[in-house]
This record gives sequence, structure tokens and C-alpha cells, in this order.
Amino acid sequence: MKPCRFFVSIFILIVLLSFGPPQTVEASGQGAGPGRGGQGTRVVDVEEIALAIETHLHRLIQDGRKRIEVKDVRGYEKIVVPQGLLTFEVLLPEQASRGGMISPTVHFFVNGQEVKRARFHARADIYGNVLIATRYLRRHHVVQSEDLQWANRNLSTLPPDVATEMKDILGKRTTLSVNSNEILRMSMVEVPPLVNKGDQVILLIENEQFRITTLGEAKEGGRKGDRVRLLNLASRKEVCGRILDANTVRIDFK
Repeated sequence: MKPCRFFVSIFILIVLLSFGPPQTVEASGQGAGPGRGGQGTRVVDVEEIALAIETHLHRLIQDGRKRIEVKDVRGYEKIVVPQGLLTFEVLLPEQASRGGMISPTVHFFVNGQEVKRARFHARADIYGNVLIATRYLRRHHVVQSEDLQWANRNLSTLPPDVATEMKDILGKRTTLSVNSNEILRMSMVEVPPLVNKGDQVILLIENEQFRITTLGEAKEGGRKGDRVRLLNLASRKEVCGRILDANTVRIDFK
């Protein structure tokens, strides 16, 4: 090797050693690098949207005993929003509290500023406790606590008048036969009549000047306040009156 080439090689080696090996620099900190949707943006997952709808339904229903699951969110397209604090506003009609197929409109806010809105379709399953019969109940059976038990069911698949409160059922009588383990509905029960057909009751006739009572027989049943037909047992004439209690009917008098 010629002397000049030797000195050049030594010089290059010294220069390389003075800089050391290559280094990699990583950006850190929120918003420092590109989000999943691009520089300074992020993609909103469909799971986030489902959770936002669930949260809104909880506020709409206001019943901590019920569990809500939003599934099968449709109409979703890639939603890209700026980086920042993401919040949602969900618009739904009141009847959505029954669950089933719903069509929410979702407004997307970043740092309090609306950046997007979109309409979706989804299925909302709402689970809650309902009352079912513990045994077969005949028509006109007066329901007692031992006739009932709780079961957790998807309310969105049941009729709207399904019984969810014990107080709404106890003491009422069935309007039809109910099978064991059948879910009770409010249309299956009624307030028992105070007076039944054939009952003997006191017929009360009164005004500001006099008060007369006699014995009568109900020609039909009724509840308190109902107007019914009766037979005056003394005169054998049919009269009409309004039920006051289980033993007394005030007769129409002019």
C-alpha cells in the first residue's frame, strides 16, 4: 500500500469511531405520533359506540336492576376523529327503553366540540326479573305469594305488560288459567269483585230527609264504585245501585 492511501484509511477509521453506532429515536407522549386513523387522529371502535348506547339506555330506563346488552350494531363505517377527549351524545325515542331493534343517532364530540354524527341500527337486549307461576292456577284464583317466583328474562322479547312488581299481582285474581312456570302478565289478573252474583247485600236508600235499608240479592258482580243490578227481596223488584263495600249497595233514588 502506498503511504498516501495508508494515511487516508487511518483518517476514515478515526472519523467512523468518533460517531459511534446508529441510534433509533422513539416519539413519546399523547398525540406525539400518528393515531390509528392518521396523523393526530383515531378510529372509533364499534365496541365504543355500543357501550355509549348502553350507557344512554341505562339513563333512559333508570333501573339498576336491569342489565342491558347492545349487539349487532349496523350501519357502522370507519369513523375517524381527532385526538382528544372523546364523548358521545345518543338520541333515542322513549319507546327504545323496551329494547329490541333500535335506531340511535350518535353525536361524537372531541374536547367538547362536535366532530361527527352518524345513525346506526342495533339490537338492545334488556334483562330483568319477571314473575312466573310456581304451579297451575285456575281461573279466578286469588294470587298469593306462594304462587309466584322470580325469573330473569330478556324483556325485549316479552309483551309490554309482563309483571315485574309483586305488589301488582298479589291479591288479584286470574282472568284465565295459568300454567306452571308461565310468565304472568297484567292482562292475566284483575281486582276481585267486592260483590259476586247471588250475594245478599244491604240495599241502602237515603237522601237528606230519610235513610232506609233492606235486603237485596246481586244479579251481577262488581267492584267498589261499580253500578250493578239487584233484586229487592222485599218488593221482588229489580233495582240498580252503586257498590259501597262488600256488604252495601246504595240504590239509585231520585
